[in-house]
Amino acid sequence: MRLYFTHIERPKAAAKFLARLSPEVTLAKAQEALARACGYRDWHELNNSFRDAGPDPTDFSIQALTELVLTLSRLLNLECGDVQHALSKARILGPTPWSIDDQLVLHMAALRQRFLGKPERGKPGTIIRVKSIGGPRVGYLLRTGRVVDVLYDSGEGGCATFEAVTPRTPVPDFLPARLWLPYGVWTLEDDSEVVFSRDYHPLWRISSKGVERLAPWLWIRGIRSDRWFATNTEGDWWRPAGRLPALAYLEQHRIFELPKLANAMRHMFTPGIRSLRDAIRQLHTRSEGDASLPAFAVLNTNLIDDGHVRRAGTSR
Repeated sequence: MRLYFTHIERPKAAAKFLARLSPEVTLAKAQEALARACGYRDWHELNNSFRDAGPDPTDFSIQALTELVLTLSRLLNLECGDVQHALSKARILGPTPWSIDDQLVLHMAALRQRFLGKPERGKPGTIIRVKSIGGPRVGYLLRTGRVVDVLYDSGEGGCATFEAVTPRTPVPDFLPARLWLPYGVWTLEDDSEVVFSRDYHPLWRISSKGVERLAPWLWIRGIRSDRWFATNTEGDWWRPAGRLPALAYLEQHRIFELPKLANAMRHMFTPGIRSLRDAIRQLHTRSEGDASLPAFAVLNTNLIDDGHVRRAGTSR
């Protein structure tokens, strides 16, 4: 399938965003990979194709977008989530940004196709129903043994084997709120704001220069104050009603993409990974190192090394 564009500026922007993701990805390499992923022989052919009549690119389905993300991820050896972020920032299919719901669906479609595979009974990455007080809950099967480890919307948990049921009809995929939904905001000494997750991993930084996507293994320095979106910090922050303040904050700051922490999802099902911390450590291992750490952060060695995850903003 070939993607058609009304002009060349959006593919050019997409190639630039892709080239920023890794020192191993030059602009020329990103351009050639993008051209091939969009169904062209090379960048030269894509560069001239906008003169040809073709379908409106905004008509392409989630399936087509998923294939585009997966192909670029494979050709450039990049995380699917990072490729998706680059394409979204470039507005490659039109000026209207994808909604958060679109981003979540696309992210999980790519992970399901490339990493999780077809849901099967007893297979990690399959969504199961767990019998619980107040009604059944759904979550991803992580591991089975004496107990069943489950990844819920709100985070990791466990249940007895008899409480876990594999639905005959697969449940639609979802990205757990623990991996993308803001939980609160730190205000730094320079008046910028850092949005953090339920596990106090940094997600975004908002400053006068714009919005910055942050690595979850950073330890944020210079925190002046903090606040939380949910009034009940241990309860319903992840449920539909509890999400509203966090989603409103994202919309206010025109954040339509997913944070880097979302990339940890696919590593949660890797053999040997026992926790979200392990998944983040795996992400850090795949990253390009810490030579370009921002001035307001250092490497959270207690997270990356063998210690316990430390909550940034607490006493040091």
